[in-house]
Amino acid sequence: MKIIYYSPHPTHDIVSEVGYATHQRETIDALKGLGVDVLPLIIGGASLNEMPYKTGKPTEHSGLKKWIKKIVPTFLWISLKDLKMILNDKKSAEKLKIAIKEFQPDLVYERSEYLLCHSLKVTKQAGVKHFFEINAPFVEEMSKMEGKSFFTFLGHYIEMKKYQSADKIFVVSTVLKEFIKKKYHIFEQNIIVSPNRINSDSFLNKGKGLDLNINSDGSPIIGFVGSILPHHYLDFLIEAFAVLVNDKIKAKLLVVGEGSLLDSLKQKAKDLKIQDFVIFTGKIQHSEVRNYINLMDICVMPGSNWYGSPIKIFEYGILGKPIIAPDNGPVNDVMEQMKDGVLIKHELKDLVDAMKLLLRDENLRNELGKNFKTKIMNEYTWEKAAHLIINQ
Repeated sequence: MKIIYYSPHPTHDIVSEVGYATHQRETIDALKGLGVDVLPLIIGGASLNEMPYKTGKPTEHSGLKKWIKKIVPTFLWISLKDLKMILNDKKSAEKLKIAIKEFQPDLVYERSEYLLCHSLKVTKQAGVKHFFEINAPFVEEMSKMEGKSFFTFLGHYIEMKKYQSADKIFVVSTVLKEFIKKKYHIFEQNIIVSPNRINSDSFLNKGKGLDLNINSDGSPIIGFVGSILPHHYLDFLIEAFAVLVNDKIKAKLLVVGEGSLLDSLKQKAKDLKIQDFVIFTGKIQHSEVRNYINLMDICVMPGSNWYGSPIKIFEYGILGKPIIAPDNGPVNDVMEQMKDGVLIKHELKDLVDAMKLLLRDENLRNELGKNFKTKIMNEYTWEKAAHLIINQ
């Protein structure tokens, strides 16, 4: 079998340590591992010298561009960005057309993105089967993150066109499947739920041991690893942990990662007078994630968006850690309450009670950690995801 793995986004490369790049690499490697001949066509860059920016660093804007952005209305600025995406997509589709002619694939597997659909015309003309991977409700996500543009309505039309024309649609959660099915009137049998996965061998072998002096008094460590962004609700975690400190419960909180809310979280810890019990690491290399998780007795994901499959719980789980996670659709797809972890509603009391429960019951911690690790090893590998693709 021959597959073109197509990623049309102009800046989403395949070599960075960010989530989308990892997802792309692991899917391609898993397909190859099953004997599939894969041609990666990654518009954002398949090597460092192909990338439009340096990996791990944000794009630096010129002073003129920053000044223009300040005076141009947000709606217009976002509209111009969207127009640029559409024009880039036309050029990318031409590259796909050439690749199809030369490679003669059985399937084009596309990691879909907002406003990008010119590949459809190319695959239909070539008579090649076309699958789309969908990781978010793109129009709604972009409208919330950046605001609406002149092309927002067109975005809905493009999504409908993609979904109704695709041979199969792969989504990362059941709730996202239901959203797409209802909003765009798609047959259920055309939508395949395939949550995120983890490469256990790669993840378990990353990094060297850490010798961090953060547990000199032997306190149990409650931890979080990830980006410090609003949808992870880390302020909620800080508030809940403050209750433990005020109740004289022996524990420390380890927050690993960076993001726009890091400074405000540090200030919140000071305001709640718990700064002596909270450790913020700031940015770390992804190769060190395993080591920091290994320092934790309890791993927490206090919140996530309603549609995405969080890789974080698989990283916690493959290391056999007990997990506290949101009781929402994507988590329910892969975890069972009090069998694989403690699932909570977004209530302060729920999170406090969950942490107290796991702190006092070591046997429960071990059982939950063991159960979910076994499930991941059996069900949530990239090889399983690759089997889903080639068996459709």
